[in-house]
Amino acid sequence: MGTTGLVIEFARTAGANGGIFKELIDRMEAAGGINRDVHLHCVYAIFDPELLKFIMQQMCEEAGVNILFHTFIEGAAMEDNTITGVIVVNKSGRQTLSSGVVIDCTGDGDVAVNAGADYRKGNDLTHSMQAMTLRIRIGGVNMLPVDWPEINARFEQERQKGINHFPEHVTKWLDAGGKGLHNERTFNLDMIMNADATNAWELSIAETEARKRVWEFISFAKNNIPGWENCYVIDTASHIGVRETRRIMGKYMLTEQEVRNAEKFSDGIARGSFGMDLHDPTEIAASPDPEDMEKHRKRTSPPPGEWYEIPYRCLIPVTVEAKPIQGLLTAGRCISADRRAGGSVRIMITCINTGQAAGIAAAESIRTKSPLDKLDGISLRLKLIQQQAEI
Repeated sequence: MGTTGLVIEFARTAGANGGIFKELIDRMEAAGGINRDVHLHCVYAIFDPELLKFIMQQMCEEAGVNILFHTFIEGAAMEDNTITGVIVVNKSGRQTLSSGVVIDCTGDGDVAVNAGADYRKGNDLTHSMQAMTLRIRIGGVNMLPVDWPEINARFEQERQKGINHFPEHVTKWLDAGGKGLHNERTFNLDMIMNADATNAWELSIAETEARKRVWEFISFAKNNIPGWENCYVIDTASHIGVRETRRIMGKYMLTEQEVRNAEKFSDGIARGSFGMDLHDPTEIAASPDPEDMEKHRKRTSPPPGEWYEIPYRCLIPVTVEAKPIQGLLTAGRCISADRRAGGSVRIMITCINTGQAAGIAAAESIRTKSPLDKLDGISLRLKLIQQQAEI
């Protein structure tokens, strides 16, 4: 999402001061590609997405990773209840990549579902999912003083007239947008509601519609926002931003209450403190009242200065019968959590931290020839601490 998705801000959360993530941002800082001196409530740092691509590639090459681009996962290679690799398709055709352990970081849990994992998707009752956003970088902006409530009102008037096709609640979010590292502006406008990103047709339609809305917004900005008369699109994301699809059920499910209560676990392998951010028009976060938004953040976050922990057990997928799938772990936004807890887990820093934990667990499982579900979570936690992860 930080590269293909143009999400050029790391959200502010506990867990940012150690491990692979700290190595990444230290390298970015040394190359002049990140700014951590950001005075925004929910932004930890802004960065150059092109440099991020290169730094991550460097880190992978130095670690001996075999990089395989332009490849889709078709399915899981299974022997009974054990995953032995993944079936992929690319320019070379269909292949099976064998592995001692598979870590599903697809966001949508594609491998885990194909391997027979139990899962939940979106709202447990309606199955609707959070809005999708096609991120945009805008140049040519002179930041003159702007009466944003007035601009919001004009944007809503255009929506009512059918000039733009944004969801109604989006007009309440409109402000100056985020400032990029090179003084470009970005916007996080909810564009597409009620689409399922695990359906290829719906995903394609969503991205097509979102691109239309980018240009609707640019036309509006040129005509209505002072200082934006000559603004232009630098680029749009290569992939629409997807906030929510499947949550793979694991040996343990992190809950909303545990996020609120800053719950700690003996096998905690990552920490987080970002609020449970659901881009859903029914959420009070859509309110135009800044005081309401601040109250919402407090209600959906751990207490100030606190954090919750994610147990290792959330990374171990299970079947409908609650049996662990051998040789498989999840990391990122598809780990085992209820919907609201998932609204906090899904941000990039937390995803990176669960990925580091999954990597350590995979290596330990292969080294000791122990099943993943039999590994000692407390021991894994200690290994993370030895690697200077923030636990």
